[in-house]
Amino acid sequence: MIQAVATLFGLSLSLVLLFLIRRDRLHISHGVTWGVAVLCFALLGFAPGLFDAIARELNIIYGPTLAISLAIAALVIKALLLDIECSKLRVKNQRLAQKLAMLESDLADHRNATNKATSSLG
Repeated sequence: MIQAVATLFGLSLSLVLLFLIRRDRLHISHGVTWGVAVLCFALLGFAPGLFDAIARELNIIYGPTLAISLAIAALVIKALLLDIECSKLRVKNQRLAQKLAMLESDLADHRNATNKATSSLG
């Protein structure tokens, strides 16, 4: 039963992922990491003995512990990557705000110089 649920969940998630990428709701770089998650669900659904075999090789007594540990590690890595991306965007946003302020200052200086030149002619 769990095999059927994992397979159905993996296939459903892959369809949602493809839909989001196709509609430009999810950038392809983020889609790759989610694709790895979908692949893991598919492996768990289509070949559930694979995790048990890997767990035995790693001397892990209870196979699902490996899957849970990998899921937690993946979530931590995904959170770290999102924080890095957020930091980059924050710096980029701050630099754009500074450039805009400089351009507005230059525009105001140019207008003042134009107004002075116009008033001295008149």
